[in-house]
Amino acid sequence: MSGIIDRLRAVVLGTRCPDSNGTAPALVIRIRCENCGEEITTRVEKAHALQEQYEMVEGEHGEEPEVTGYLLRKEILGSKCQKIISLTMHLDACTRPIKHEVEGGELLEVRDSG
Repeated sequence: MSGIIDRLRAVVLGTRCPDSNGTAPALVIRIRCENCGEEITTRVEKAHALQEQYEMVEGEHGEEPEVTGYLLRKEILGSKCQKIISLTMHLDACTRPIKHEVEGGELLEVRDSG
């Protein structure tokens, strides 16, 4: 019975993540275009832009899917040139960046925003 209560608590309140308050609803990303050098800042809403990544884990009723991280794919366009910057970012279950790939630019900063 305790497992069910823990799952309900996690769904309603979210899971606690060490070293992160986990409450910021957005990420602010700063990136530099490799073509013109423009620094572009964009805001990404976590609730809408992040794709959940699952792994099957052993649960009370056999294997069950569990969110193990998130994936962000974003195309960014500045105002100085028409070069599209493609960002792919992998985040852990606490929405902290793990790794990223950028085509057409350089990632400068990623931070939580309220």
